[in-house]
Amino acid sequence: MKIYIAYTGGTIGMVPSDNGLVPDAAFADHLSQHLNESDEFVHEFVIQRYENLIDSSNATPKDWQNIAHDIKSKWHEFDAFIVLHGTDTMAYSACALSLMFANSDKAIILTGSQVPMYKVRTDAMINVMGAISACEEGVQGVFLFFAGRLIEGDRAHKAHTTDWQAFSSPNYPERGVLGIDWRWRSEDIHQAPMSIHIPAMQESAVTILPVFPGVQAIHWQGLLNDKVKGAVLLSYGAGNAPDKDPELLALLKTASDRGVTIVNVSQCGAGSVAAGAYAAGSALVEAGVISGLDMTYEAAFVKLHFLIGLGQSRQQIIAAW
Repeated sequence: MKIYIAYTGGTIGMVPSDNGLVPDAAFADHLSQHLNESDEFVHEFVIQRYENLIDSSNATPKDWQNIAHDIKSKWHEFDAFIVLHGTDTMAYSACALSLMFANSDKAIILTGSQVPMYKVRTDAMINVMGAISACEEGVQGVFLFFAGRLIEGDRAHKAHTTDWQAFSSPNYPERGVLGIDWRWRSEDIHQAPMSIHIPAMQESAVTILPVFPGVQAIHWQGLLNDKVKGAVLLSYGAGNAPDKDPELLALLKTASDRGVTIVNVSQCGAGSVAAGAYAAGSALVEAGVISGLDMTYEAAFVKLHFLIGLGQSRQQIIAAW
């Protein structure tokens, strides 16, 4: 098997400096040495260090595009792809790639680590080797692998800052769990044809609207500016927000009427939005807000970027949601 490993940045390949951890220019060589020393793999690995490494806290939709174009350009050369990425925004990138490589017939697996590879107590090689093992098993699709969990790319959520298990799949079972052996979720063998779409995405196109006690229209006015075409509303519980503030609801209605797609996603760690179950949620529906159901906020944010990047209107996005 020929596997392409893209080191895009992140903790996994960092080393100490006077200003804290920084990317290691020689990381690709160090990783190659680790893989070559292992007697577990008989694959051909090509490791590419990106010239401009991404600190994932600085990642933008353009970085999703760049990673996707890199993979697309090498699609016919390799059997599987592994993307080494920082954990802060790995879930966003995983979702973006799952949309851009819809129904992928090859494995595209994102992983990284909580602790840099140079340290003795690190999860770096455990995660890299787990991702390679998933490729060996012949999985198809875009996934995030971390601490033994193979999570669907559009279902991953960054859930912990210091635990080895940094990611969860709150509303959908993992594709596989790696212990001594793999334990797999039963899978439907009927898969739709693969498609690759890498739209040009504007960094200012989507925003996030936080709901909190005392939120007022003035808090959201700057966020719903004229450049914004989509917004993720982080609501309470099953999709609720204040319904006694006419200015707040009018702001949402005005944005919806001018073509902004506003998707309602719960702040809760798990569960689904039940639009209209409560009066406070019904007011959002009347203001034009649509339900994100059980999506993570990362997935809703990325999907809006993707569909807007394809040039879809609010009506088309709602129909495709």
